[in-house]
Parts: sequence; structure tokens; C-alpha cells
Amino acid sequence: MTREGGTTTEEAIRWTEKASASSGVSVQGFALEREGRSIPGVLWRPAAAAGPRPLVLMGHGGSGHKRNDGMTKMGRLFAGHYGWWAAAIDGPAHGERGTVKSFLDAEYIQMWRRPQVVEDMIDDWRATLDALSALGGIDPAHIGYWGVSMGTLFGLPFVASDSRVRVAVLGKAGMSGPSVGRTGIDKHFRVYAPRVTLPVLFMIRLQDERFEPKGQFELFDLLGTSDKRIHAHPGPHSDTGTEVFEAAADFLQRHLAPEARPSVW
Repeated sequence: MTREGGTTTEEAIRWTEKASASSGVSVQGFALEREGRSIPGVLWRPAAAAGPRPLVLMGHGGSGHKRNDGMTKMGRLFAGHYGWWAAAIDGPAHGERGTVKSFLDAEYIQMWRRPQVVEDMIDDWRATLDALSALGGIDPAHIGYWGVSMGTLFGLPFVASDSRVRVAVLGKAGMSGPSVGRTGIDKHFRVYAPRVTLPVLFMIRLQDERFEPKGQFELFDLLGTSDKRIHAHPGPHSDTGTEVFEAAADFLQRHLAPEARPSVW
């Protein structure tokens, strides 16, 4: 089991494809082996950058995968516009780890019945951060996390468990609603949310049909950090517009690269 701050060498990463570069962004798939199973991932980084750079770990939503449109958009934004590194891994039963295409798939429901599924994903993220940090080029004092929906179901416990992550964008998840019945995530949130101490931007959809808005506000209240704020939007769960991406990126920049933000005052 990977522990926080463990030592993982560069050899722990197996590159699964050659790096491809376009518009100043280098993209490369990788895999990590942990306890006899593979963790598939993808890394975005600036094609040319000097000195250690911030890293954003990105968790995809249910029925998505590490290279879906949202992951790719944010990965290219972080690497190409901000000059950071960004990485995503497939969640259990998703992408290269399974066949889930919908949150209603039987495999998705069964995934949440696995013993230790949340704890295993915490360790997968820790192993990923260990391995990427060993490559060099990452500033260990400026590591963030971005992930909503299932990216929060697994990401909130992770950021609560690893103090190397300094800032997080979470949301589109809560303590009540149909998705809570499918996943049983509320019991994990009750354990891990009070342990979250880093700055958090929490995204809420006001007409969310999977996580009730009142349950989302309840989860926000459970977060242990005093540095937390809400970004609420009208619309259903799957409605994610440009404003949401821009708000997330701006919040992360405030904490990961504040010197790069132009002052308007």
C-alpha cells in the first residue's frame, strides 16, 4: 500500500505511448503497477518550461474516463495556458479499467459494492502523485486537485488524506439524492469531509437531479476547512458550461501561481 510521502522511483511509471506535442502541450499516456493491478493515466505538460511547475490532479466523473472532453479541456488549459502539469487516471471500472458507460450500468453499481473501493482509490492517487513527483519538474509546494461528481466521490477522501495537495475544486456531489442511494457515498463523506483542511471551491448545480441541492449544501457545511466557498449555477447535473471551467481554473491559479495573477486594484 502506498503511503503519503513514500518513495517511488521514475521506473514505477510505464509509458504506454510516445509523447505527442501540439500547441505547446505534450501529452503522454502512462500506467503504474500497484499491488498487482494497473493504474492507467495520462499526463499533460508544457512542451517547454523552465523550473518546477505546479501540478493539478484531475478526477473524471461517473461514466467518463481520463481522456474525456472535460479532462482534455482542463489538461490542455493547465499545460498550455498556465504552464503547469496536469494528470488524470481512470477510476475503477472506467476507461481502461472497465466497461462503464453510464452511471446506471450494473458494473457501476457493483463498483460501489466492492470492499475498500474508496480507500483503494485514495492509494491509487497517492501512488500516482508519488510517481509523478519522482520525475522532477513538479513543484511539491504547489499541487492541486480538480474533480466534480465522481471526481469528488473519490477526490474528497483523497485530498482529506494527503497533505501534499494544497487546494481543491470539488462539487456536484452531496449527502442526499438518487446517486447517494446508488453509491452509499454519504457514509464516506461523513468520515472524510471533516478532515478536509485545504482551501476548497465547491461547485453546485441548483437543479441537480442526482444529488439534491440541499444535500450538496450539507456536504459543503461538513468540510472541515474554514477556507471554503461555493460557486452555484442553475441547471441539471450534466450541464457544465465554460463559466464553470473558468471559475475552477481561476481559483486554482489564486493558490498555485498567485504571482501570475494580474492585480486589478
